[in-house]
Amino acid sequence: MDETTRKDIADLNRRFLYLARQLASDEQSNLLAGIPGEALELIKSMTFDELDALAEDMVAPCFTFKFNDATFRALVERKPSRRAYMTNILVSQPQA
Repeated sequence: MDETTRKDIADLNRRFLYLARQLASDEQSNLLAGIPGEALELIKSMTFDELDALAEDMVAPCFTFKFNDATFRALVERKPSRRAYMTNILVSQPQA
């Protein structure tokens, strides 16, 4: 992996971890961030310096694309009702 890609992944991880930390106080945060509750609590307890170090040490994105091909295609094609469709998908997914 080249240095630019590594830095991009670290930056995305950092932003995602910061967002997860911010969402941790919301009851629906595990739906929004897709992070199990125990992991979310751990992220919530970490300092920004600790989150920065964690983001730098990860060699792959710490988030995943939560949709399969068919679900994503349906989301793209539902221009007027994307939010409602995505909400239904998120709520129907089993939570860890």
